[in-house]
Amino acid sequence: MYYTITLNPAIDMLTRPKSLQLGKLNRTEEADYIVGGKGINISLLLNNIGQKSMALGFVAGFTGAYIKSELARLAIDSDFVETSGNTRINIKLIAEEETEINGQSSPVTADQLAEFYKKLDILRKEDTVFLSGNIIGGMQVSDFANIAKKISESGAKLIVDSNKDLVLDSLIYKPFLVKPNEFELGEMFGVEIKSVEHILTYAKKLQDLGAENVLVSRGGEGAILLTKEGEFLSVNVAKGEIISTAAAGDSMLAMFIAKYDESKSFEEALKYASAAGGATSFSAGVGKKELIDSLLAQISVKKLQ
Repeated sequence: MYYTITLNPAIDMLTRPKSLQLGKLNRTEEADYIVGGKGINISLLLNNIGQKSMALGFVAGFTGAYIKSELARLAIDSDFVETSGNTRINIKLIAEEETEINGQSSPVTADQLAEFYKKLDILRKEDTVFLSGNIIGGMQVSDFANIAKKISESGAKLIVDSNKDLVLDSLIYKPFLVKPNEFELGEMFGVEIKSVEHILTYAKKLQDLGAENVLVSRGGEGAILLTKEGEFLSVNVAKGEIISTAAAGDSMLAMFIAKYDESKSFEEALKYASAAGGATSFSAGVGKKELIDSLLAQISVKKLQ
């Protein structure tokens, strides 16, 4: 069973003003309201390719109710802890450039966090858990590592995608995969990534610290994977009209794991992952299976070492 953890979910409002002028009235032509947060994005992609998942985390208020109803409409199972206040709304302004304005969710209490921990008792060694995104107000940085620990102790496969400190703190629990982007990888080690050689060097450092596999996303340059066998693989990206890059990395991660579980091939998983990231970039929301499949012909994987 796939489980996704979104500690700080959101509703993403994708809106398209003709132009964006600060300090003036701006009117939009259209808007899409998409349930999101990194783990939820993963559940959406898994659902699009016919894979079941259970979405866990915290939701609150009318926005939280909308998230639950949308997932139910899509037949995605969820078991969120209900909190007070409201879940955040993020605004994605797609004009000449893409601008993001991320809101803040209401904080959680110690009792609500304890309730969430109890929900993890269901995990078994045959499960896979995506621990994604940032912590929510009311949590400590150490809580993220404690969640990773509980997942690891259950025997479930742990996948981590978060900010630098949270990822680094989780490495002691030997995640199967971590997925920083190129900038985040540099942040983790206080360096600026300027070349493929830098990516190879610092991906290996993450592996030395405990990650089994490291997937580094590079935007328009594709991605680089360091496998647990020490092999480096590189993949390109498909061409198309970019609608929004929101959730592209989450789609890549979800597809990578799903395809690897099916094929046990890192090359096949990486190829499909790149197509999934592209499909989401070319869509308002998470990419559909038909679009993912149509992009595969543009994708190729090569060995770097």
